[in-house]
Amino acid sequence: MSPKKLLVLGASGNTGQHLVTQALERDHVVTALVRDPDKIQIKNENLSIEKCDVFNEEEIRPHVEKNDVVISCLGFRGTDRKEPNPYFIKVAQVLSETMLGAGRRRVIFLHSWYTHPDSRSKCRGFFLRNFFLKYFIGKTLDGMRKSEEFLESTDHLDYTCIQPAHLLHGPVTDQEFKINDTESCVPDAAQAINRADVARYMLDVIDDEGSFRKVRAIGVGEP
Repeated sequence: MSPKKLLVLGASGNTGQHLVTQALERDHVVTALVRDPDKIQIKNENLSIEKCDVFNEEEIRPHVEKNDVVISCLGFRGTDRKEPNPYFIKVAQVLSETMLGAGRRRVIFLHSWYTHPDSRSKCRGFFLRNFFLKYFIGKTLDGMRKSEEFLESTDHLDYTCIQPAHLLHGPVTDQEFKINDTESCVPDAAQAINRADVARYMLDVIDDEGSFRKVRAIGVGEP
């Protein structure tokens, strides 16, 4: 893969910082969009750190125009247990408009297992299935799903929504990835994955046309 100019949203988050570090190690040029630039301590001549309101089309447009690929590692806390989290689709809509105007197509989003309601019955563990998914993160997952449905309705984006299992803080590994493009989970994988490995996968598929316009669950290891 030839080096790209990457625009990373959510770059100061736990997964975002792994992605920025690994992208620089692969010789990509990175623009990191954050609310608080002081949260990123990485120093590199190929890294630009910019303060930006990602919901503001006017603010984000020049950054989209100057880069080849957009990668969102944004996560949003639940705001209402009765309605889907609205922020995932808002970001997708802003990027859709700005990328259309800039003539950019490739965008990768970080989501989660179990965004599709039909997949949640496959969650292993009574408490996780019947309480955690339903009452604690259900509306966050519903918000991600709304975003995925919106992306599926577009015709100008080569999107990939990456759906990892529960995220851990371990180091990057060389474990082989398992994927599932038809369910929002990977039944034959472990129910957890290191954030660093998720970042590795997101970078691996930048040029992979087989991942374009896919909502893809990923996992590693054994159940």
